[in-house]
Amino acid sequence: MVWYRDRAERLFGFRYRIEIYVPEPKRRYGYYVLPFLLGDELVGRIDLKADRKAGQLLVQGSYGEPGINEGYVAAELAEELRLMADWLELDGGVVVKPKGDLSKALAAAMLSFA
Repeated sequence: MVWYRDRAERLFGFRYRIEIYVPEPKRRYGYYVLPFLLGDELVGRIDLKADRKAGQLLVQGSYGEPGINEGYVAAELAEELRLMADWLELDGGVVVKPKGDLSKALAAAMLSFA
């Protein structure tokens, strides 16, 4: 899906571009944004960073696609992020920064793991 961006756009209506080489002020979603596939739908985008020194998985930004159920998507995403932090051995957990339209719901969903 990430490698065949045109196909993802054709199948899901999901325009995906890596913004690593885009100057920061011109980035729309973040440095290295990843799509979130839930079931058979692309429902969001998250900009992640592993802060190994602090032992935390940082959600630099989180964005929902139009028409999603934010509470449901945030709860499912929170579970996947917790699993990812465990897999990466980041014992400090997941930290959600207040950037993006899904960040508030995601931060609230992460509280269930505290």
